[in-house]
Amino acid sequence: MNSILEVMVLRPETTLSQIIEKFTSTTTDLILREEGLELHQPYLDEIEDFPHRQSALLVASSKTGTQADIYIRNKLVRSIATSMHDCPAANRAFVGIIRLSQGDKDRIIHALNQAKAIQFEAIPLANLVVLALVRNAIAITPISIDKAQWRNPSRRRSQGIEELTASKERRLKLHLANRSNDGFFSVLVLRRLSKPITSLSVKFGISPNLITFISLIVGFYSAYLFSQSQYLAGAIIFQISLIIDCSDGEVARYTRKFSDFGRWFDASTDRVKEYLVYASLAYSAGSEWWIFAIALMALQTIRHLSDYTFAAISQEREGKLIAREISLRDDGFSSPTWRGESDFKYWVKKILNFPIGERWLAISVLAAIGGGELVFTGMLILGVISISYAWLTRLRRTLTWKTPTAKGQVVAMQQDLLLFSRRLGGRYEWMTPSLLRKIELVTITATAYLIEPDLIDSAFFFTLFAIVYHHYDALYRALQSQFFPSWLSWLGLKVEGRIALITLALFFEIPTLIFAIYFVLLFMVVASIQWFQQLKRSKEKVRL
Repeated sequence: MNSILEVMVLRPETTLSQIIEKFTSTTTDLILREEGLELHQPYLDEIEDFPHRQSALLVASSKTGTQADIYIRNKLVRSIATSMHDCPAANRAFVGIIRLSQGDKDRIIHALNQAKAIQFEAIPLANLVVLALVRNAIAITPISIDKAQWRNPSRRRSQGIEELTASKERRLKLHLANRSNDGFFSVLVLRRLSKPITSLSVKFGISPNLITFISLIVGFYSAYLFSQSQYLAGAIIFQISLIIDCSDGEVARYTRKFSDFGRWFDASTDRVKEYLVYASLAYSAGSEWWIFAIALMALQTIRHLSDYTFAAISQEREGKLIAREISLRDDGFSSPTWRGESDFKYWVKKILNFPIGERWLAISVLAAIGGGELVFTGMLILGVISISYAWLTRLRRTLTWKTPTAKGQVVAMQQDLLLFSRRLGGRYEWMTPSLLRKIELVTITATAYLIEPDLIDSAFFFTLFAIVYHHYDALYRALQSQFFPSWLSWLGLKVEGRIALITLALFFEIPTLIFAIYFVLLFMVVASIQWFQQLKRSKEKVRL
C-alpha cells in the first residue's frame, strides 16, 4: 500500500462530520473503507496506488450474487442506489471502499457538508459519500474487480475469502497487470508471451522505462534487418520488440510504478519503431517506394491523432457529469434497454480498428511474404479500410451530440498554427488535428513530387518523420493538459512556416538533408530533453 495515504475505517459509530474533519485536515488523498471489508491486497493496490488525479472506488460484477447498486457509464460513476434514492440503470455493485482526491478537495467538502445538512441517517456512510459526490458532478473513476473474492458483511457478503500464498499472490498480481481490453491478437497471443518477460523483469527489478528502451533497441535492429532485405528475420525481431513492449506497462502495473514520462516514452517510441520500419522497407524496396512509405506514415498519423482526440472529445461530450439535487429520489437515468453484443461482434470491431498488435502483425506477415512492396500495398489498403470504418462510426456518434461545444483544450493544444489561435472545428473539432496534419504533409509531399519525384528520398522522409513526431509529442502533452512550449513551436516554424520554407527550399534546390537534421534535432532531441526536464521539475514541486 502507498504509505502516504490516509485511511479511515468506517464503523457504525463513524459520522459524516468526522469524515469531513479528517479530509479537511489531511494533505493527501483519503481512503474510506468499511469495517469488515476483506479483499486480497493486489485488488486493494488498485485503489491505494491509483495513478490518476481524481477520486476512485472499487466495484464488482452483480453476477457474483451481490445486487447492483451503482451506475457506470463512460468510465465514470453516474449514480448510486440508497434506501432513499433510486438507480434504475445500476450495472455494478459497490464494494465499500472509496478514495477521495485532493484534486477536488474543496468541492468534495462542500458536497459532504450538503449531505450532512440534509441528515440522511438511514443511508450507509460509504453510499452517502458516493451519493454526495455524484449529485455534485464530481468525477469518480470505477475500478472493476469482477473476478475478485471479497467479503463485506455490510454488503451482504459474509463468506470468507481464500488466504493467498506468496506464489498465488504473485500470480494474481501478474494477472491484474495484464490488460484485458487490448486488441484481439494482443490478448490472444502477445500478452501471453509477455508474461514470462514481465515475471523476470519484476524478479530482477528491471524498471518499465528500461524495458521500453530495450524494446526500442530491438525495434531498431528489426528495422536494420528489413533494410538489408532480411524480411523473415526482421519480421520475427519486430514481433519480439512488440512482445517486450507489452511488458513495460505490465511491470508498471505490477510494481505500481506509474509516471507521466513513462506513458509518453512508451507511446512515442512505438511511433519511432513503426515509422523506422517503413523507412527501412522503402530503402530495401527502392527509391520509388519512399513516397509510399510517406503515404503510409501520413495515413497512420492521421488515424492515431483522430483516435486520441476523439476519445478525449467524446469523453467531454458524452461523459459530462450533470449535477442533480441530492434530495431527489430520481437520479435522472432510466433503465436501459440492453441490446447485447456477442463476443464475435466485439472482437470483429476490435480488429477493424486495426490496433498496434494487428497492425504490426500485418506488417510482419506481409514483409515476410513479399518485402516492402507488399507491405506498402497491403497496409495502405488495410489502413484505408480501418480509418474509413473508424471515421464513419465516429461521425455517426458525433451527430448524436446535443450539448454545447466542450471547453477542453486538447484540440487547441495541437493546432500549431501561425495565423489562427482560436479553436477550429465546432462539433467536428476532433477531426481538426488530423486534417491539419493531412494538409501539411500532403502539401509538402505534392510540391516535392511536382517539382521532381526524385526529391522524395530518405532525407525528405526523415524531414516529415521529425515533423510527424512533433505532432505526436504535442498530442501526448495535450492529453496530460500540457502545452507544447511556444519557443519550440516558433523554432519549428509552425504549420504555415514549415510549408512555406520547405516549398521555397525545394524550388531553390536546397538539400532536404539540412531540414531533416534540423527538425530531428529540434523535435526529437531538444523537445524530448525539455519534456523530461519539465516533468522532473513538476515531480520535485509536488514533493515540496
